Amino acid sequence: MNHERIAFQALRYRSEMVADSYTAGRFDAAGTAKLAVECGDPSIDSAIRIIGTLWIRSGLDADDLVEPWAPGAIDELVATEPSFLDAIDEIIRGAHRARFSRPRRGTLPERPRHRPGYSMPRR
Repeated sequence: MNHERIAFQALRYRSEMVADSYTAGRFDAAGTAKLAVECGDPSIDSAIRIIGTLWIRSGLDADDLVEPWAPGAIDELVATEPSFLDAIDEIIRGAHRARFSRPRRGTLPERPRHRPGYSMPRR
């Protein structure tokens, strides 16, 4: 299965669940899914595996995992398996970490401050 397509469908479902039509239309689920999968965060990989496992365990067709999700069946899955929604939220958190936790170029000192023995240069 294509992890990026699974993440995309999960993010699309979640954004439609919590946002109005205007906000959901502005959310870049494809870009966020790509970032989430490409960042290599193990928690995102785990979340995608959990989504796939719960999907198949609930009796849904594995091929439908990468297609637009039918709201009725998915809503039932969310109601019976809270960990399904937790896994989708973990993809969102992982993408957020990947996007906003990177240091910006040129903002780090030559020698990071968090290392033992580092002292600020005297002026």
